[in-house]
Amino acid sequence: MPIEVDWCDYDVVVVGSGGAGSHAAQAAAATGARVLVVSKDPIGASDTKISEGLATVRESGSDDDSEEILSENLKMAGGDLPLNAITDAFAADSKEAYDIYRRQGLRPEIDDERDIPKPLPLPMGGHTRRRSVGHRNSGIAFGHANWNMIVQGEGIDYLEDSWFLDLVTDQAEAGTDKSVVGGIIYHAALGRLIAVKTSSVVIASGGLSTLYFPKTDTMRGNTGDSYAIAARAGADLVDMEQVQFLPFCLASPPSYEGLLVGEPVTASYLGVLRDKNGKVILDGVFLRTRADCSSAIMRAVEDGRGSPNGGAYLDMTANKRPPRSGPYFMRFVESALPSAYKVARQAMSKAAGNCEEPWEVRPSAHYMMGGIRADEHGASVAGDGDGSAGAGLAGLFTAGQAMGGVFGANRLGSTSLTEGAVFGRRAGEAAAHLARKSATRDTREEAFTPMIENIRRRFGQKGDSAAAVLKLELQKAAWINIGPVRTADRIAEMERVLSDLDAKLDDVAVPGYAEWNQAFIEFEELRNLIASARGVCLASRERDGSLGGHVRMDGKQISAFSKPYSTVVSHSPGGGWRVRRVNRDRTPLKQIIAFKIQDAKRKAAVKWLRMLPAGMQDRALEKKYLAVMGAGGTAKEVMPGGADAAVGEATQA
Repeated sequence: MPIEVDWCDYDVVVVGSGGAGSHAAQAAAATGARVLVVSKDPIGASDTKISEGLATVRESGSDDDSEEILSENLKMAGGDLPLNAITDAFAADSKEAYDIYRRQGLRPEIDDERDIPKPLPLPMGGHTRRRSVGHRNSGIAFGHANWNMIVQGEGIDYLEDSWFLDLVTDQAEAGTDKSVVGGIIYHAALGRLIAVKTSSVVIASGGLSTLYFPKTDTMRGNTGDSYAIAARAGADLVDMEQVQFLPFCLASPPSYEGLLVGEPVTASYLGVLRDKNGKVILDGVFLRTRADCSSAIMRAVEDGRGSPNGGAYLDMTANKRPPRSGPYFMRFVESALPSAYKVARQAMSKAAGNCEEPWEVRPSAHYMMGGIRADEHGASVAGDGDGSAGAGLAGLFTAGQAMGGVFGANRLGSTSLTEGAVFGRRAGEAAAHLARKSATRDTREEAFTPMIENIRRRFGQKGDSAAAVLKLELQKAAWINIGPVRTADRIAEMERVLSDLDAKLDDVAVPGYAEWNQAFIEFEELRNLIASARGVCLASRERDGSLGGHVRMDGKQISAFSKPYSTVVSHSPGGGWRVRRVNRDRTPLKQIIAFKIQDAKRKAAVKWLRMLPAGMQDRALEKKYLAVMGAGGTAKEVMPGGADAAVGEATQA
């Protein structure tokens, strides 16, 4: 008996219930729109909830942290791939987005003197200011706020245990552009398909890090659904080669593999990365971006100098040894990323947990910096110009990891929770606005028929393959060929694997029953992972040099002074794929040079600090920790000019 179909009608459908999805739903509902949230996990159970709970809040660390400074920081760290309009939106909205979380019950520690949320003692990797605010119960606090927005929100209905399978598009008349008219949902708990009519869909269903499992610290639901669904419907994907790998994750034991134990800032002032021979492969670690650290580790591995489990050693022992400053360092490590430090203590030896011996670390897939090509309101865009060149798929909006164009080649630490709130809200409002304009449009049910019939045919499909087994094959190949390091030959091998897996989809066995058909779920997620991996391959081949999260071992490092471009991948209705370059605006040379000089000064100051005699170094470090943490070991007193000033003064001590 064919799986049955239920029909419904909403103004806005939001796919995903994490930080981006919850903010999108609340913003759309606040305009009076009828909203449906579709989530395959329980509401609020997302990467947000298992995160370290750090959010970027402009001006939380210093009064000179302007919108212009934050926007420039994002754009330049991202290799000039992000659009100015998008980074400007992030910078302008970051404070209000955080306040929305607070109105939903988020409780940060407050700086009594300045009456604002208290940031971490040091800037997180890549930030030029202290603006990362932590929370005692980490991401759980954010997860609860997200749950509140949806479950307690007015005008919001939601479905859990439900997989949004595909967008339905239609043309008003021959020769016009396609637009979204609805979508098809598999409700596993009910064992039914749901055909939802809508003119606005916000895709906020996470990233693709499960492509690299078990070398990931994210939720297992990150199966590339966002990108595959959008691409199949005709939307552009941008910068798909830019997958962010957190550098400091565990390589062993197996039960802890892939889990986060630290950020670049964890290394503090004297932390370095070493290869298996003890040689320093990267110093000034706390000033580096995540991409810098991951690249250094994997280049050592490729050169045969990696640790036993394919990583390197994060050596923080020099911070721990000094008698005066050592205790302050340990308080910093324990409080900066508490849940990550707890994982380190559980997984490693007692000596390692006390920072008395180096930690073996390896990059782990964490965040997708590319994604659906969109403007600053999360609306799909297309064309061969910049992001505002032309409308894309009408009715498609996006936010969170699903959205590309925000971070480009590198995402600064603590920005993801803020990003989801900023662009979730913007996408929800824009989607509701479009829905109001489209209220009188009559959607033909015939537009849904071909897709419904294709899905129905999958139930009861005969075959000799299992999607779960094929997924393991895909994950193993992805880490080797399009993981933290890539070459033209590896990309070609990955494309061969994808073609082989694509051909096997019709041979995957799927039982005929409808309720909680796990084989069907595995099939759909495998299909999405294959499509997303195809996008990564195409973009990785097109960008033939190293930039940010994309490391080409057979190419040169792309200079900050070269003309920047984004890669754009699209999927044609006939099944073919296309990749092209879209030029981006380069930051004015004067600003690039000033940024490079400032960065060089910070790194030189740290090198000079390392060269001081032990006694002077210890006193200088103590002075620095007191400046940014206070005597109690928490962020209490901020020196004029922030951490950069603290570094400069300490080196003169």
